[in-house]
Amino acid sequence: MITLRLAALALCAAVSCSVCAAPLVTVEVMGSVRTPGALTLPSGSRLSDAALAGAPDEHSYLLGAALFRRSELVAQTRLKTGLLFDLELLESRASVDPDGAAAAGRIAGDLSAMPVTGRIVQMLSPRALEMDLSSNRPLVDGDRLYYPSRPNTVTVLGAVERPCSITHRPLQQPLDYARHCTVLAAANQDDLFVIQPDGKIERLGIALWNRSPSSALAPGALIYVPLNAKALRNVNPDFNEDAARFLATQALDAPGAPK
Repeated sequence: MITLRLAALALCAAVSCSVCAAPLVTVEVMGSVRTPGALTLPSGSRLSDAALAGAPDEHSYLLGAALFRRSELVAQTRLKTGLLFDLELLESRASVDPDGAAAAGRIAGDLSAMPVTGRIVQMLSPRALEMDLSSNRPLVDGDRLYYPSRPNTVTVLGAVERPCSITHRPLQQPLDYARHCTVLAAANQDDLFVIQPDGKIERLGIALWNRSPSSALAPGALIYVPLNAKALRNVNPDFNEDAARFLATQALDAPGAPK
């Protein structure tokens, strides 16, 4: 009996020690929130715990909220490096394809200035997370949650003379936004890529033969004007898709945006 009692006491002590020694996670909440800064939470805490603690305020644009995760940095660094390598190859072919080389130089300047963020597509509305366990992921040490303020523009970039920011208008179509920018000769005339503020990507046909249904853009959306197949034929046929994926990792450029 004494032996069993001692064993039970030892087991309780071990359980208590394991609870006391439970690892913690440190995360950060930034942007338009009532309680910005670092948080230390018990291991096993979920995104909703950090989101509720940070408390997005009345200016927070939940559609553009972003989760940045360290584990994504290596893959996104490789993606960016690969894109810049492809563009350098295109520029080196100036004697063969001067239009493609000129467009490559323009796009390379834009991509070079963009940070590797570690952003992943993730809904971050606090109450919605509480109701959707599949979206309410466990927090990982080093996670950063960013809640931007609401923008009022749509940005067009890619194979254009220079990026354009156009005032958002409800129901205006992507092609109408793109027409505000001077498109380069090496631009693809058949497609556009739309990157919504939540990081979701859509490829849209804009020619008469492949015209996509109407698509509404949210404030803060990006429109990527892709390079044509001729320019990419001897470099990387998947360049445009890769470029759209990298653009989807960027945070909205709003006050408080991480750099």
